[in-house]
Amino acid sequence: MEGLYDPKTYWEKRLSKRLDITSVGHLGLGYYNHWLYKARFRAMYRALEKLRIDVSGKSLIDIGVGSGAWIPFWEKCGVSKIVGNDITSVSVSALQKKYRQFEFLEGDIGSELFDFRKEAFDIVTAFDVLFHITDDKSFHNAVFNLSKLAKDDAWVLITDSFGSSSYGPFHHEYHRTYEHYLNELKHAGLQPIHLEPIFFAMTTALNASDIKFGMFFSKFVEVMLRIIALIASTRYFAGLNHLVGHFFYVLDSVLYRVMQRGPSLKILFASKR
Repeated sequence: MEGLYDPKTYWEKRLSKRLDITSVGHLGLGYYNHWLYKARFRAMYRALEKLRIDVSGKSLIDIGVGSGAWIPFWEKCGVSKIVGNDITSVSVSALQKKYRQFEFLEGDIGSELFDFRKEAFDIVTAFDVLFHITDDKSFHNAVFNLSKLAKDDAWVLITDSFGSSSYGPFHHEYHRTYEHYLNELKHAGLQPIHLEPIFFAMTTALNASDIKFGMFFSKFVEVMLRIIALIASTRYFAGLNHLVGHFFYVLDSVLYRVMQRGPSLKILFASKR
């Protein structure tokens, strides 16, 4: 039985075991996580092009930098300055050694005392972070702190499901409604501009009721993820998840053209006005 959720203790312990995308992604899915991140990057490329956002030469802070999975992506896009923040010392220490050209600092984005040297950035990201803040007061603080980190007219990028109904709260996960987000964003001086879907069939349908045939879709994905976890747990066949991941990566590309509105994680683009 899991005890009370303390974010720093939980993530320090989880990332200390192994600091890569298998530890920050879906536990138990092994190599399949590589394809989940490829889908995230695809969605980001798609949205940046759609919104005509040029990030080259910009400054960026990655809140909840974790394993540093997004750093090569932003380097490739031409971001000139990257600062990483994480609640864990294990992440900050490891990434500072790996990326000496960038700066990594420890801190809790959900704290009222969060203060990042009064520095502001062109781009502020919080990927797969806010839905791991289960306390509403800390969540409120986090959104407000994201806004404080952003320059005027800067972009604030957040991932969550943004559905019509909430999912959770569970032990370390709470997907709040889009309406809840809108209220918090307005209070923080952030204007939502665009929602870009990331996943369709690749992972949990967090908001199955928001799409047609949602319950059927949800059951299908649930069974599929159980099979992937079973494959990942079998040492001799774990590599099969690369093939499975590639299949669903292509399938999600097709579903994007058909559905547009995804039942799972999305990227919210908000602007500070």
